[in-house]
Amino acid sequence: MSVATVAEAIARGLAAAGVERVYGIIGTSIVDFLDALYDHRDRIDFVTTRHEQVAVSAADAEYRVTRRLAAAAVHAGPGFLNTAISLGIAFKDRVPLLLVSGGVRRRLRGLDAWLEVDQASIARPLAKYYGVVESPGEVLDTLAEALRSALSPPMGPAVVEVPEDLWRSNASISEEALKRIPRTPVAGPGLGGHGKTLFSMLMEAKRPVILASGELVYNPWFSQERLLRLAEATGAYIVVSGNGRGACPEDHPRCLGRIGFGGGSLAADRAFESSDMVLVLGHEFDDITTYGYNMLPQGDVVMISQDPSTKARPRYYDLVNASPVRALEELSEMAGGARRLEEWERMVAGFRREWGVMLDEAVRRSTRLANPDRFFRLLNSRMPRGRIVSGGQGTHILYAYNHIRIYRPGGFLAATNLGAMGYALPAVIGSSKALPGDYHLCVAGDGELMMTVQDIETIVREGLDVKIVLVNDDSYKVLYLRQVLQKGGRVYETLLSNPDFSRLAEAFGVRYAKVSRPGDEGGALEVLSSPGPALVEVKVDRDDIPPLNLDYTLRMSM
Repeated sequence: MSVATVAEAIARGLAAAGVERVYGIIGTSIVDFLDALYDHRDRIDFVTTRHEQVAVSAADAEYRVTRRLAAAAVHAGPGFLNTAISLGIAFKDRVPLLLVSGGVRRRLRGLDAWLEVDQASIARPLAKYYGVVESPGEVLDTLAEALRSALSPPMGPAVVEVPEDLWRSNASISEEALKRIPRTPVAGPGLGGHGKTLFSMLMEAKRPVILASGELVYNPWFSQERLLRLAEATGAYIVVSGNGRGACPEDHPRCLGRIGFGGGSLAADRAFESSDMVLVLGHEFDDITTYGYNMLPQGDVVMISQDPSTKARPRYYDLVNASPVRALEELSEMAGGARRLEEWERMVAGFRREWGVMLDEAVRRSTRLANPDRFFRLLNSRMPRGRIVSGGQGTHILYAYNHIRIYRPGGFLAATNLGAMGYALPAVIGSSKALPGDYHLCVAGDGELMMTVQDIETIVREGLDVKIVLVNDDSYKVLYLRQVLQKGGRVYETLLSNPDFSRLAEAFGVRYAKVSRPGDEGGALEVLSSPGPALVEVKVDRDDIPPLNLDYTLRMSM
């Protein structure tokens, strides 16, 4: 047993949880915490960001690419309020992280004091857990409870609030208490008696599909090899949710890529809709993967999930309450040799040809400004296989979805289930801090980038080798197109006036290149292949529409 301040106790607790980084912004309500972290800077790196939203989403991204917890620390009141959108992103995508927030001094609570807002009530719908350390003796128990909640299904963010006057109070710390702090997700139950039945259903199906979700892929025990073994043994094709990208290498014959709204491959959509048996590993058989429950399979759907949201949705599926990763382990152990379903293979080959023709035509078409399909296909061929891509929300990201292949779990980062703009740049900060030797690409539209553009300074200050591709159409394009196509051309407040991005890049000290028309790509690709941070602007026509499943996309918006 030893005695230390509350601030020191939390620093030791973070180290015990395996946290290597805390992202955040200093404030008077947490200055004592940062003072304690100073003594742990050889084990825990504090990364100052220029907005609290960026800090929390960077911690979120670090977990997605490493399956290791990261944390954020923010000032009470306004600092905490600035984290709301990023807590919502992590909560909706089921990503665990810890947010340490300052709080007002205990004697001032309830007096409408400076900095005081009801943080707990604000956080309740956005976090798995919100705990306030009320006395020094409960600090490690509160921290352990927060992390257990964050790492238990469904995973998500947890918040610990420490009043400003408590940080320097002394607490007793035992090794036993530190050992009780969790580091990894709860394993969860297996299939019980359902395993043989499920495997038989896959083997009896003529057109089987496996849908891999984030609940599967974000588990540290997930194995690509097991998923591929199960697919090959049953003759199934693998499709993925937005959070499931990288569940299988996207050049593997069994991998069809993402399904659903906002970036689905037409080939994956067609196979999903045509299947007579879908095994859903994780909770993301939802309005996004099914275009608002308009695109539904023809046969049985069995979902394996521990997420309570699955009980609230329209029940187009039978639900097995089990861990998807444990289920995959059990089912893959039953797998034998490869199963050939020749008619199904011919159908899927046709779906792939149809989608491939659409993409090829988009790459070859003549455009007034840059051809984004051509640019992203060329970029895909130049990037190393181990690329990690963060993407924003909007029409611009469809070009990247269509042409950039992902090969590793956590290889594509996006605010999939909240649909929030402003995630792409914070995410690439977190991924590049966590895995500095890999290739990190941020794809953002002009509307998206300008929401967090200040943190290019963080990229430069931290020496991060980050590449930013800015798809610039001078508009909020999704809404602009809806006004053009669905509102009779009544365009209102969707057109933007942007800064000179070359000067912006120069001001931040990053390399810059611009693609304004087909044939301009060479210099930009060279910049994106060279060491150091870079910003490449791809200037596109706001009336350009990328290849997509237009029928179901329009149904989603009705």
